[in-house]
Amino acid sequence: MSNSGVPLLMVDRSEALDRDDAFAVTELADGSGWKLEVHIAGVADVVAQGSDADATAFLRRESKYLSRRTVPMLGRDTEQAATLTETAERSTLRVLADLSADGVVSGVSVDRGRVPAGRGVAVDHAQITEILRSVADPLHEGVRAANGAAEVLLQGRRRSGVFALYDLAHGWGSTEEGGIAPIPLDVRTVGYVIVQELMIAANEAIAMWCVQEDLPVLFRNHRSAVTAGSTEDLAAEVAVAMTDPVLFEKLRSRLQSSYRAATYAPTVHGHHGLRLAAYTHATSPLRRVSDLITQRVIFAHLDSAPAPYTTEQLGNLAADINRRIAADREEKAAHFKARDRKVTAQVVAAGELEGLDSKRWAKVLAAATARDPIGEVVSELRRRVQTDDVTVTTIVTLLEAGENWAPIRREVFDWASRAHPEFGPSVVSMWLQAHPDLHRPEIDGDHRGPSHTPVFAARFRVGQVCGPWATAGSKKRAEQDAAWGLTKAVAAGESHPEVGSPLRDDPQPVSPSATHAGVRVRQASARCGPMDSDSGQASRRRERAQKNPIAWVISHAEHHGHPSPQWAVRMEGAAHAPVFTCEVRYMDHTATGSGTTKNLARTAAAADLVDSLLDETSPARSHR
Repeated sequence: MSNSGVPLLMVDRSEALDRDDAFAVTELADGSGWKLEVHIAGVADVVAQGSDADATAFLRRESKYLSRRTVPMLGRDTEQAATLTETAERSTLRVLADLSADGVVSGVSVDRGRVPAGRGVAVDHAQITEILRSVADPLHEGVRAANGAAEVLLQGRRRSGVFALYDLAHGWGSTEEGGIAPIPLDVRTVGYVIVQELMIAANEAIAMWCVQEDLPVLFRNHRSAVTAGSTEDLAAEVAVAMTDPVLFEKLRSRLQSSYRAATYAPTVHGHHGLRLAAYTHATSPLRRVSDLITQRVIFAHLDSAPAPYTTEQLGNLAADINRRIAADREEKAAHFKARDRKVTAQVVAAGELEGLDSKRWAKVLAAATARDPIGEVVSELRRRVQTDDVTVTTIVTLLEAGENWAPIRREVFDWASRAHPEFGPSVVSMWLQAHPDLHRPEIDGDHRGPSHTPVFAARFRVGQVCGPWATAGSKKRAEQDAAWGLTKAVAAGESHPEVGSPLRDDPQPVSPSATHAGVRVRQASARCGPMDSDSGQASRRRERAQKNPIAWVISHAEHHGHPSPQWAVRMEGAAHAPVFTCEVRYMDHTATGSGTTKNLARTAAAADLVDSLLDETSPARSHR
């Protein structure tokens, strides 16, 4: 139950006219956690399906925030009829949940809500900081609780392996895909962090609720990609790069070349960037048409009304939104290219290459590599090598250059592979983005030696091109060097022999197994496969999986790169006492479960599937 006496905070810019969300966080008296209450403006109650406002929303797709004006997705009048406000009652989509002190969200409920006039309090980001400092402020306890909950949520996300960055001093934050984007100056306070963390938690909770209710909405899916290391390593790199603008720009360029764009779909494939089994966009229905579509589906389900869209229609809507987002991105890139072309030509003609920043230099180099090498450009490239001012974009541009660029390319690649081994996976990833016809890369992996002095071996392959084996004292470094080996093989137009691991006298090939960093990993020896160290670890793993078996199964498919599980539910018995039976198929496993509701049946089937999957990898079976 919500606490109607607790003010709902609507945190946004002071001049904002489109307030989508409001929240209240209450700390439990015993300090064991918090009660979360999030309200999302009930835009679907105001914007009827097929209405003029609905057509406008589909046409605009999202609100546009320009430097001097805002173009609202719904039009100003409709927006004002739906936005949350201090002075008028509004219908909402309400999410209630419990948050434990160790960051576990449970007890989620999603239903219709209402925010009465006077309960919502509009505050801007700067005021949040002031309220936290003032114990006497009537909103202090609520803001303090929200800040504590946000910190726990953030810590939990980082523990799960998410790259989550909030650098309020320099104005940079991480995106959901794993990139780095600027945080606007007027929101760089702890209030921004609180809102982001609570909305991520709300979107995840809604997505998982929809999965459990077997409700197709526009899920937000993000596939894994080749990355440049663990999130812990990346966070350390960011901390160092923040003090060096040139290094930071290189880091941003590398991340941008490594991540893939998230997309919408009516089916769940997980969100790699956020390390979540299911995710959606539902908290901004005033500003994004995807959120409005999802809210419309949820409201119809809650009201026991006919579904507003078929699954096929949702798929078509998702594909259209994805296509338009990609087209906008390409149009924006083309605009900047056209604007820069004239200036770039003038700079080259004037011989001012040394003064170009990394972005402008990338444009000059891309134009130059379309023909035979130009002396001035080659000289500038060598100078940038000497000053360690070479980015992933520069390397990929050279990789695509003609044969006459081979001498300087070998020179740059030899230097970069020694000076920046961490660039290797990003180079492969960025190059593959320019060649979508190629398959995802594979890695052959192996290791030997005692735990205190191990030796790892790795080899990249893409299509018909096989790179050389690379060995190192860590798995990460071996894979980085292997990525460089593949890069050089591609540049030379050659493939290395299909020989076994250099760490084996008599290597035995095995079939592909688990994924790593977005590529399929093929172990060089069967004894290198994953195994629980003892039965105690296996028992704890099983216990965690059975707490939410549906989420665990979905996460298992995403983590290992397997096709999503397929669910089929049938109902038997009288209408007043139905019995639901669910069958789930996943890889070569089939499991069933029954219950008095669809959700109970799906949960029982998932629990049976979890046992089947974990039995396969149990220590007892592994040693038979």
